[in-house]
Formats: sequence, C-alpha cells, structure tokens
Amino acid sequence: MFIGQYISSDFHEVLPKDTVNFVLNNMNEFQVKYLPVVSNGRYHGLISEDLLLEQIDGHLPIEVLSTKFKPIYLFDYQHIYDALQLIASYDYCIIPILNKNHEYIGILTKQSLLVALNETLGYQEGAIIVLELGMRDNALSHIARLIEAENTLILSTAVRPVAESSKLELTIKVNKTNIAAIVSSLWRNDYVVKATFRDGGDQSDIQDRYDLLMNYLDL
Repeated sequence: MFIGQYISSDFHEVLPKDTVNFVLNNMNEFQVKYLPVVSNGRYHGLISEDLLLEQIDGHLPIEVLSTKFKPIYLFDYQHIYDALQLIASYDYCIIPILNKNHEYIGILTKQSLLVALNETLGYQEGAIIVLELGMRDNALSHIARLIEAENTLILSTAVRPVAESSKLELTIKVNKTNIAAIVSSLWRNDYVVKATFRDGGDQSDIQDRYDLLMNYLDL
C-alpha cells in the first residue's frame, strides 16, 4: 500500500507570501493545526498554529518565519506504515507528500490513513483470532497450514511483543466468521488462543470455550 494511493485533495497549501492571519483563517476553516507551505511545487515545510499565534503582527508574511517551518514529509512511494509511525509519534494531523523529484503533490490526512490501514489489514467480513506465542514459537507457516486446512483464507496478520514478558501476540484476520473448527485445531496443536472477535459468539472468555470443548471431547 503506497502513500500515493491515498493523497487527499481536501486541503490547500499556503504560500510563503501569505500572511499570518490568512493562514490562521485557513487552519480554522479546515480544522487543522498544521498546513504545508508551498510555492511553484517546492515544499518549504509545515507551519504550525502555535507558531502563528506567537506573532504580534497578523499581516506578517509567513516567509519570515521559514527557519521555524517543520521539515516533515514523506514520499508517495513509501508504505502507509511509515505514515502511521510518523503520525503516532508526533501527532501530526496531516503529512505533506512529495514525489521522487522532491516535488509537492498533496497531503495524507489521518482519515485517509485510517482508510488505508483498514484496506491493508483486511476490511472484508471475517473473524479475528489472537494467539499468544513464545518468542521462539512464531511458526507462521504451521499456523497458516492449520487455518487453511479448514478451508479458510488468512486476510492479514500482525505481530507485537507483549509488554514485560517474553511472549508475542499474533493477530490473524480470516475470511470466515464460523471459526470453531480453527480454534479447536489451534488448541489441539498447543497454540494458546488468547481471544477471538467477530466470530458470531456471545461468550468472550476463550479459556471457558476451550474447557467446554475439552469436556465435550472427553480429553
């Protein structure tokens, strides 16, 4: 998923010759705290609302503040995960996007990023399975075979370390909501199913489900 696929046209850049008051009015209109400063396709940087509010003269052209513009941008060929990291780390509401020639071509908004992530992580109907694994037990190929053996496709996966432990949390999105057979297969193969979502069940306690299954099978 390239950033260039999700560039927004809902916002407008400002010019270096624009005044402090003009840019503040634009920010208020678009409900943002940053706007890109651009002239003839050249990107100068992000200007912030906080910087503008510090100025006494509202008729001051923002080009005199250019040394305080933020040099924040990404390229259109980068992955959306790069944008996610930047927005999450610095809480920017928009990210200016440049092409390979360093020419300004638009911005990526938080809303556009959410759309991109939804498509990347699998927006189709289906259940979500969360496994808890040891650091050395991340056998994705084996887990995939177990799931595919139940005539089910994996739509997306995500792995994250569990805080203050040596465990990993593997989240799997599949293309079915009836995943009872998959969960049973995973338990039988010694995988810890930590949680399931959107599987059509009312009971959220996975351990209770497992105990009921074991009693039924008389194991």
